[in-house]
Amino acid sequence: MLTSTLLAFVSALRSAGVGVGPSSVIDAAASLSVVDLLDRRSVRAALAATLIKDPSSLAIFDRLFEVFFAAGSHQDPSVAEEALFDSIRDALLDEDWERLGELVGQAVERFGGVSSERPVSGVYYAYRTSRALDLDRLRFELLAGLASRSDNEAASAFDDPEYQAGQRLQELSSLIDREVLARVVEARGAEEVARTLGLHLPEDTEIMHASREELRELRRIITPLAVKLTAKLERRHRDKSAGRLDFRATIRRSLSTGGVPLEPITRNDRPMRPEVVLLADVSGSVASFARFTMQLLFALSRELRRLRSFAFIDEVDEVTELLGGGRDIETALRDVAQSAKVVGLVGHSDYGATFRHFNERYGDSISASTTLIICGDARSNYHDPEEMQFRSFAERAKATYWLNPEPQGYWDTGDSALASYRPWCAAVVECRTLRQLERFVEQVL
Repeated sequence: MLTSTLLAFVSALRSAGVGVGPSSVIDAAASLSVVDLLDRRSVRAALAATLIKDPSSLAIFDRLFEVFFAAGSHQDPSVAEEALFDSIRDALLDEDWERLGELVGQAVERFGGVSSERPVSGVYYAYRTSRALDLDRLRFELLAGLASRSDNEAASAFDDPEYQAGQRLQELSSLIDREVLARVVEARGAEEVARTLGLHLPEDTEIMHASREELRELRRIITPLAVKLTAKLERRHRDKSAGRLDFRATIRRSLSTGGVPLEPITRNDRPMRPEVVLLADVSGSVASFARFTMQLLFALSRELRRLRSFAFIDEVDEVTELLGGGRDIETALRDVAQSAKVVGLVGHSDYGATFRHFNERYGDSISASTTLIICGDARSNYHDPEEMQFRSFAERAKATYWLNPEPQGYWDTGDSALASYRPWCAAVVECRTLRQLERFVEQVL
C-alpha cells in the first residue's frame, strides 16, 4: 500500500514537471523504512530530501504531499453548533492547535458536505465550512478575548490584538483547507484529485495567460534561468575552442623525431559568438512574452558578439540603449514601456507597417552574420502584411526565427498574418513558456 502510494505520488510530481529519477525513488522508499510513518512531518522531510533537487519544486511537492499523504480528522459531528463555535474560539484564544484540528474536522464533517457525487473543487467545501462558522463574528469575539488578555502596552506590533487575530484566523483557514482536501481525497482518490489540480512548475506557465502572482514568480526565476543558460553557453564555447588537432604543425614537429608524431599540437579556435537582432511586439496581448524574451537575451548579452533590440506595435523603435549600460533590468523594461516610440497612427499591432519602417530605418542592422529573432503572435488586425518588406531584410540574415507565444493550433487563424512571413523564416517556434524559450535559446545560440 505504501509503495503504491509513493509511486502514484512520484507519477503526479512528474506530471507536474518535477524531475524525479529512478535512484531518487529508491532513496525515498528506503527513507520511509526508517522514519515514523505516523509522524507526517518526518515523512514529508524524508520525501522532500530524497525526491526534490530544485527548491522551486517545493510548492508543488507540498501541494501533492497533502493529496497523497492527507491526514483527515474524522470526529464526532454531534456537538451543537453554538458549542462548536465557542470551542473553536477558545482553542484559537489558547493557541491549542491540536484541539483546533479536531474541531475543524467536526466543522468540515457537519458543514462542508464533501461528496464524490459533486463535481466541484475543494474551494467550494472550504467556503461552505467558513461561511457556516461565521468568520466575521469569530474575528470580533477573538479580538475581544485577545484585548481582554493584553496588558494594553504591547511589547511589539506582533502582540497587537488585530495582528494576532489575523494570524490565528489564517491558521484556521489553512486547517480547513487541509481537512477539506483530506475528505476530497478520501471521496475521489488521490490520483484523481492530483490530476484536477493542474499543478506545474513556474517555467511551464503559459506567459500570455499568467496571473499576476504567476508573473511575479516568473520574474523571480528568470535571473536564475539566465545564469544557468550562461553557464551552459560558456561551457559549450569552451569545449568547442579547445583541443583541435593542428595536423600540419604536428607533422612539422615530427621531423625532429624521424616522422613519429610524439607530440601532437592542438589549435585553440575561438568560436564565433552570434550576433543577434531582436524585433519584439510589445502590444497588450503579447507584452509579457516580449518582456521575458528581452530580459533573457539581455542577461545573456555577454555571450553574444552583439545584441540589438527593437520594440514595436504599429511603429518601431530601437531600445538597445534603454536596456544597456549596466542598468537594473526592471527599471530598463519600464523605460521601454514608457519611452519607446512604438505607437504610430493606429496604436494597434500592424506588422506590415512595422516591417516597412524597420526596413527603411534599420535595415542595415541585418547582415549575413546576424541571427534575427522576431517575437510576436503575427496578429496584424487585418492590415496589409507587406511580406516583401519582411522578405527584403529577413533574407539577408544568417537565419531568421519567429517565436510565437500562441498555441500552434491558433496560427494562421483570424487576423494572423503568419503564413505571409513563414517562407522566409528558418523556423517558426511555438514559445508559450519560459521552458520553451530556454530550449530555443540553448539550441539556437
